[in-house]
Amino acid sequence: MNRSPSFATAAYGTARHPFRASLPTHVLRELPKLEPEVIAAMRRAEERLREADIRSEPVDLKRITMQDLRDFLIAYCACFMAVMAFIA
Repeated sequence: MNRSPSFATAAYGTARHPFRASLPTHVLRELPKLEPEVIAAMRRAEERLREADIRSEPVDLKRITMQDLRDFLIAYCACFMAVMAFIA
């Protein structure tokens, strides 16, 4: 693949367009993906989740009730009917 030398020599913050060349270099810097406030809020939320024990008890498959089976079949039949009505 033959590329022009300008692609190889273009460094971070450089501008090949006259308007971009007229801008100060701090304008051309790469912006962060997340703002510092968002990063701080995400860290606080992660700390709160670690402190709080939110996990539910593991499901015991031997204790599936008839009501669980009925709920599953109702949801399955409703989805099946919706897909059939969409196709028809």
